[in-house]
Amino acid sequence: MAREGDEGEREKISWREIDRRKDRSPYAPKETPREQVRSRRSEWVMKKYRKEADKLFMGKKGTKKHQKARNDIDRYHGTEQFETAVKAYLDQYGLPDDWNTLSLLLDYSNSESVLQALAAMKDLYETRSLVEKRGFKAKVDILAMTASDSDLRDFAEEMLKTL
Repeated sequence: MAREGDEGEREKISWREIDRRKDRSPYAPKETPREQVRSRRSEWVMKKYRKEADKLFMGKKGTKKHQKARNDIDRYHGTEQFETAVKAYLDQYGLPDDWNTLSLLLDYSNSESVLQALAAMKDLYETRSLVEKRGFKAKVDILAMTASDSDLRDFAEEMLKTL
């Protein structure tokens, strides 16, 4: 039992104060302040802005038409439409920048375009994974053995020596 004198000395705490004390507890869930919500929203806006700015600096290669043309090369690889898809892409956008599309171009019939793709891939070679490097080496080896164009065959043989 409490002593009678203690009740008078203790301060009565309001429910609001009890709730505040609960909120200060390390076990109470923390509310996210409005500033954090704003900062997340502003980060999203900045990412979107940067993405749009990158597209602007990429020129033609930042458009949806470019993405479709690149996807067409991938989709038609190994079919009759592959040659026309690659020709349309090269006429419109020039040599692609990404490794995967460049590797598909190694199957194109125009030896000049294949030479350009090989040269571009040689520059990107060191940044690729071990599996990609091995695949590229195997493809260059096949080109060195089977290419009908002597310039392409010679270039592939020289490249094999440096890889």
